[in-house]
Amino acid sequence: MCPHTPRCPDPTGPDREAARTVVNHPEQGWSLLCNGIVIFEDTGELLPGGASIAPHRPTDLTAPAAQEPVVPPASSRSSAA
Repeated sequence: MCPHTPRCPDPTGPDREAARTVVNHPEQGWSLLCNGIVIFEDTGELLPGGASIAPHRPTDLTAPAAQEPVVPPASSRSSAA
């Protein structure tokens, strides 16, 4: 039972990661939240029932392809001869 006011989010809620940290082990890469979730530094999670959530960092998304440089048409280039 959560002793905090306001209460920590439910472990099944979308805001579950906002619960307060009750045990922190940065040297081991994990923390226990008040709602029973173990979060890992790679953003993975272990839920109280044993289910897991894969890491979900925004940096894991693929980067958009680089754009080609825009070269003005030959007619708009000045010729210095």
